[in-house]
Amino acid sequence: MKKILVIEDDQDIADIVEMALNEKYIVKTQTDNDYILDAFENFMPDLIMIDNQLGQKNAPEILIEIKSVDAYKNIPFVLFSGHHDIKTLATEIEADAYLAKPFSLVDLYSCIDLTLTNCA
Repeated sequence: MKKILVIEDDQDIADIVEMALNEKYIVKTQTDNDYILDAFENFMPDLIMIDNQLGQKNAPEILIEIKSVDAYKNIPFVLFSGHHDIKTLATEIEADAYLAKPFSLVDLYSCIDLTLTNCA
């Protein structure tokens, strides 16, 4: 099974995404942006789902941290956010895909499956 790391500071959203995906994928959630790199220990994800705004940090800052580690820099990621212009944000940070909040489970599954297929 493929592994997905969900980086989301809203525990309720993180839990919902985890519940929605855990039948088909191995899912780990990280809600504290101070320990994101720690989340990679013993869990090398095949895909990262990251919210745009995580407390005092935003996705571009966190992705710089993640991508600075050679072993993690080629992991595809999906940006998800309630930002009014998520498409532009996703393009600017070279996201492999994006999901606008709120999103349906059908859109979530489709986005994950397509991203994993395209980045394989």
